[in-house]
Amino acid sequence: MSLGTLTTAMSGLRTAVGNVYREIMAALRAIDCDAIVSAGDLAQHLPSASPHIKVVKHAPQPALLHRADLFVTHGGRASLLDAVQGTTPVLGLGVFADQPDNAAAFTSSGLGRSLDLTARHDQIADALTELLDTPRYGAAMSEACAELSQLPPLDLTEIRDSL
Repeated sequence: MSLGTLTTAMSGLRTAVGNVYREIMAALRAIDCDAIVSAGDLAQHLPSASPHIKVVKHAPQPALLHRADLFVTHGGRASLLDAVQGTTPVLGLGVFADQPDNAAAFTSSGLGRSLDLTARHDQIADALTELLDTPRYGAAMSEACAELSQLPPLDLTEIRDSL
C-alpha cells in the first residue's frame, strides 16, 4: 500500500492522508492479511496494531508488486504502471490532480476498483475482499501487462535530438 511520495510530504495533506492510511490499515486488519504500508514521512505516526502489517518509510514498489496479490494506491501514473508491470490488481483512492480519474479509468478497464478518499474502513475491506476473491482482476492485469510489453521501446535519443 502506498498513497504516494508527494501526498505524505505535503504539509497541507498530512492530516487527511494520515486518516486515509489509518482507515486502510483498519481494513487490512479486518481482512486478516499480510501487508506492507509504505507511508513516507507519515510512517513514524502510523503504528501497526497487527504483526501482519509492516509500516515502512519507503519500499521497493516495483519489486514488491511482482509478488503482491493486490496494491492499494493513490492512482499516480508511475504507481499504476508499476501495478500493470507487476500484474497486480489495484484499489485506487485518488488524492488529488489526475489520481481520482486514473483510478476510475482502471476500474472501468477491469483492472481494479476505486473508492472515494472518504471511504471508511468497512467499505475498503469489502473492496479489498472482492479484489482478492475475484480472479478476473488478475487476468485483466495479465492481459494489460502483455499489451504493454508489446509496445516499442522509447527512443530517448530521438526525443532529445528533437528539442
